[in-house]
Amino acid sequence: MDENEIIVRVAGAAGDGVQSAGLIFSKTFSRSGLNVVTYNYYQDIVRGGQSWYQIRASHNPVRSQGDGLDVLVALNRDGLERHTNPEINEGGASPLDGIAIFDESISPSQERNVTYCKMPLSGIASKHSKVSLVKNTVAIGAAVASLGIEFDVLAEVIKDTFGNKGAVADQNVNAAREGYDYYVEHYKPVSKKVTYSGKKRVLINGGEAVGLGAVSGGLKMYIAYPMTPASSCLHFLAAHSSKYDVFVKIPEDEISAITMAIGANYAGVRAMTGSSGGGFSLMVEALGMAGMLEIPLVVYESQRSGPSTGLPTKTEQGDLNLVLGASQGDFPRIILAPGTVEECFYMTREAMNLAQVYQTPVIVMSDLYLSEHVETVPDLELEFELDDGKRAADNEENYRRYLITEDGISPRAFPGQSGLMHNEDSDEHDEYGNVVSDAETDPRKRIAIMEKRMRKLDTYKSKMKPTHTYRFEDADVAIVQWGSTKGVVEEAIDVLRKEGIKAGAIEVSHVFPLNPDIRELMSGKKVIVVENNFSGQFNRLLKSEFLVKTEFVNKFNGEAFYPGELAAELKAKIKGGA
Repeated sequence: MDENEIIVRVAGAAGDGVQSAGLIFSKTFSRSGLNVVTYNYYQDIVRGGQSWYQIRASHNPVRSQGDGLDVLVALNRDGLERHTNPEINEGGASPLDGIAIFDESISPSQERNVTYCKMPLSGIASKHSKVSLVKNTVAIGAAVASLGIEFDVLAEVIKDTFGNKGAVADQNVNAAREGYDYYVEHYKPVSKKVTYSGKKRVLINGGEAVGLGAVSGGLKMYIAYPMTPASSCLHFLAAHSSKYDVFVKIPEDEISAITMAIGANYAGVRAMTGSSGGGFSLMVEALGMAGMLEIPLVVYESQRSGPSTGLPTKTEQGDLNLVLGASQGDFPRIILAPGTVEECFYMTREAMNLAQVYQTPVIVMSDLYLSEHVETVPDLELEFELDDGKRAADNEENYRRYLITEDGISPRAFPGQSGLMHNEDSDEHDEYGNVVSDAETDPRKRIAIMEKRMRKLDTYKSKMKPTHTYRFEDADVAIVQWGSTKGVVEEAIDVLRKEGIKAGAIEVSHVFPLNPDIRELMSGKKVIVVENNFSGQFNRLLKSEFLVKTEFVNKFNGEAFYPGELAAELKAKIKGGA
């Protein structure tokens, strides 16, 4: 395990306050000057089951939840047993190889190679509050003490967490202080070489970053029906709608959400909608209407395990086929897939301009892992130049809304614009917007307008920036990934490099259309595609686009990859093993 990082896991049942405790740890680490990546493992029940929240922190960059476990805070007996037993593997998580902090009422069924820190958590908590969950705060205080972090940092986080509940905040600070002091008096600190600079870092989750990126990109309306894991974006925008001057609407369903967003964009308002796979499935007919009408539209699609209701609280990259083929017929679309929380911000902002410039749907694909875990990010650059694309001038003579152009993009007008008579129709139409499928059937007009629309993709591809790579200069093995696997693939490549394997990553964030430069990047190399799904949906797209021979590493149990397990699988593929 890396001496320059800390991995803490809070484990307990749903309703035990696992996530709240995990977020307090995350904020404490980030305010101590550490980089943070978290992982939220939870069930789709209100009470019971087993949940845990993992926090990885270091003064060095961290790009995934990592391997190993230094400190376990067990809120119940099941949490203690599961995370100290190497035979039980929760989605690939490593068992504890450090200290376990738990209440004195809990006894392990079997002593393992773990430092057990049994504490009177409930007893200490009862001195300060009648609320049983205050024992979590006592445990947090003890864990922070074990890592040598100044108590004042934790106290500040607790006060911020409880906001205007002054008495409650004081009770929790005092309980945490006693837990902190109890640990210092009875147990030794964890031996780590982590440097606490005290420089506060920005901590944000992927859904919040999508919402903030949209605001930076000129968002004025967000219309969405709640569906996890896309709801984190909705919650963020609803909570900050007044601050950012964004109108947030929750309609009766996803069909209404997308059609309202289309209507707003038609009227000239930058609007966006979002959902997970099930909700997006309801949007597909209207998505095609936006493509036919050439109306800008950004859709946030955050994936979870399917099909149907699937695993509602688990992650997967299983919706690419859906998004690629959503709605009937051919029309241009752009699909972006950020790989980090920071990229969620910048790529959503980019999407807001792309939709306007190319007058077509742009889908930002995330997943539960990326949408719901928090990361520290550098200070975000909020200033951004909005690009509204081609606009028709007032009183333009012989205005044609769908003017056939070399780049496929026609000058856009808005309802009520002075002197411009124009018509938008969801049927196939000519340059003026007049329907050509009924009274006047002319195949030449259909061909001309279809080719005009589809030329937008050629124009877009000609302006794409080079595909990003990682440690690729001397690589003879190309690991191709898309979306949220970016960080874990980079860390797996670092492991392979230490073993003398010259692997590098091709990191695809612009998923459709694919950048033509990917062909050259893969040329002459062994190509392995990494995906969180069963069938290799991106792998199929890659092979059909570039006719390249690939191998495939996947995971589809609802959990994200861990660096160690991924490195082992990649090594087996590279060495020719099963």
